[in-house]
Amino acid sequence: MSIADSWQLVARVGRSRPVRACLVWLCMTAVAKGADGKRPNILFMLSDDHAVQSIGCFGSALRKYNPTPSLDRLASGGVAFTNSFVQNSICAPSRAAILTGKYSHLNGVRTWQSFDGSQQTMPKLLQAAGYHTVLVGKWHLKSDPTGFDQWTILPGQGEYFRPKFLDAEHSMKNPIVKEGYVSEVITRMAEEAIRNRPQDKPLAIFVHHKSAHIPFLCDPRDREWLADETLPEPANLRDTWEGRPAAKTAWNKVPNIEMLHRKFDGNGIKKPGRERHNDPKEKGLSIQERNARRYQYYMKSYLRTARSIDRSMGELLQVLDDEDMTDSTAVVYMADQGFYLGEHGMSDKRWAYEESMRTPLIIRYPGAPAGKRVAAFAMNLDIAPTFLDWAGVAVPKDMQGRSLAPLVKGTVPKDWRDHAYYRYYDSKGYNIPQHQAVRTATHKLIFFPKAKRYELFDLQNDPTEMSNLAASPGHSELLGKLKARLAQARRNAADNDPDDYLEKR
Repeated sequence: MSIADSWQLVARVGRSRPVRACLVWLCMTAVAKGADGKRPNILFMLSDDHAVQSIGCFGSALRKYNPTPSLDRLASGGVAFTNSFVQNSICAPSRAAILTGKYSHLNGVRTWQSFDGSQQTMPKLLQAAGYHTVLVGKWHLKSDPTGFDQWTILPGQGEYFRPKFLDAEHSMKNPIVKEGYVSEVITRMAEEAIRNRPQDKPLAIFVHHKSAHIPFLCDPRDREWLADETLPEPANLRDTWEGRPAAKTAWNKVPNIEMLHRKFDGNGIKKPGRERHNDPKEKGLSIQERNARRYQYYMKSYLRTARSIDRSMGELLQVLDDEDMTDSTAVVYMADQGFYLGEHGMSDKRWAYEESMRTPLIIRYPGAPAGKRVAAFAMNLDIAPTFLDWAGVAVPKDMQGRSLAPLVKGTVPKDWRDHAYYRYYDSKGYNIPQHQAVRTATHKLIFFPKAKRYELFDLQNDPTEMSNLAASPGHSELLGKLKARLAQARRNAADNDPDDYLEKR
């Protein structure tokens, strides 16, 4: 009998106090022990804007430079999900989905709204089930965290150097100020929380990094890494966006974004305007040569910044070893969304194209098969039900994600999802219009409501999404089928927001 079934039985016995009391005790015992007699500790590391294509174990073209040895080690001992997606590729909406297991239109964070902490969340349910819950790092949901026994967060985006932190006792009027680089500071805080954890409770610790969000500012230890290398460019770096007018008019192009990073020196201090705009090393270069040089600057800045995430994972895995927790701890790594490393000539995220909506997901679970790759569709919505499942807590029926626990152990349920539904609301960022998408195993359809325009991609023959087939007469039948799939995916998600939904700012 499941925990959920047990609670339903408790409700049915009603007034029989002795029987009811006995069943309540049995239910709580089931929650306390979990399905296999033990409940794992949970270490969840969430990074910001970490591109799948920059991580070695996902087949990165950059793997020769060994950018992610610790994440690769984690994957070799666990499971790498090769089709993991977010429902809305912006920081706050993705984080809200992780907490609630629900799409943006149901958790209330479509763009940059304050998260309603009074609603049901996975940390609250873990806490109620006896877990010691800890959050350190980037929160970025405006409201104070709820469901955590301890929390120490960056205000807003936070700073890379000498970061300020808030907790239950410290507001922006009297923040905690920590010396050093933010990823290292967050790692040390997480280490302290792990080592000082209560011994009579399982631990669920959420380690949320600021890296690798813009502006790219790296740990001083990494400033010279890759200095003598010429990194490969993506094949579609110089995309002309033919047949994709929305992308053509967007502002998130590498030359534009690159200027953001040139504003700062290596210590996070803004450079004078003349210095940031006039690089003497670019004097006499052609536009093509200048842009090629700037791409190298962009990529190296990004990879150096992201390196601190991998270092943090390595150090925390060592802490688990030191504390004899490795065999009792589920370790999960995820980014809040993907990121462009020049593909389609772009930076940032937001789009329903692969580099943006795809996110890294690696899970190492005690006793589960190691070194596996899972192609079944996973989503950020699945994190909440997965953690609850591991904890022996009944997954609320209104959660829209599903537990990944069977997939981690090597079994894909027959009724597992065969698509990912995506919706982007914020039309003010980088001139990127609102859009909806359905991504199947073989195709993707994107719908831009304002322009009433579709983009259709054959992902098997065109994995870089360069050829829009929506206007091709030979694909009209396929277009019709995918329109129906998109409509059904939207219904499945209970998305009743109008196409032109705009938030009041």
